[in-house]
Amino acid sequence: MIVTDHFVYLHVSRSGGTFLNKLIRQHVPGARMLQYHGQLKDLPVEYSHLPVIGFVRNPWDWYVSMFSDYARKHQYIFEIISDRGALDFEATVTRFLTLGDDKGSSRKRLRRLATMAPKVIDVQRPPQSHLPGLRSEHFKNYPEGVGYYSWLVQLMFESERDHQVHFGRFENLRAEALRLLEETGTPITNAITEYLEQAGALNASPRPKRFVDSYGPELAALVAERDGY
Repeated sequence: MIVTDHFVYLHVSRSGGTFLNKLIRQHVPGARMLQYHGQLKDLPVEYSHLPVIGFVRNPWDWYVSMFSDYARKHQYIFEIISDRGALDFEATVTRFLTLGDDKGSSRKRLRRLATMAPKVIDVQRPPQSHLPGLRSEHFKNYPEGVGYYSWLVQLMFESERDHQVHFGRFENLRAEALRLLEETGTPITNAITEYLEQAGALNASPRPKRFVDSYGPELAALVAERDGY
């Protein structure tokens, strides 16, 4: 979560956040990191008047990116759900999609996740790639019937206060970033334009080029059902 003079940015995992973090922190006035992967409900009240921006991604594509990246980083949620990488893409993503189901195996995994996740996140410590910014309480209150990605996005943006939220689409990241900056009244400098036009991708996952090839019909339909949000 970055606050600036013009907006608040929330970094949803695997949605262009490393690229956007660098853009905002280097080129937007008043940019200051409050918490890596910080959630809107944790935003200090003095910034609640600012518009909020964030990015969402095609969920079929998101799970392919997540699988490749989290496996490489040995992210603890992935390690628990995939049996330390022993399961293939279909089995692992199915578990992510059905994590909240009222089954003994799902409940056991949620208990393990609640145990592994920190109770409190120290915002003063530098972020670590294998820690996604989730706390123990989040897994203790995990809902039924919702895909992991939809749950994560909703969790990131829920708040008791009213906020003006602007979403961009990851699939057109650079143009959408420019649109969101303009919508929030951020001055568009030459440095911002040059970054969006010339900067290379950051933290890209070692994933297949065609995400559709990773899905059989049953798993594709399950994503549609659980991540309709």
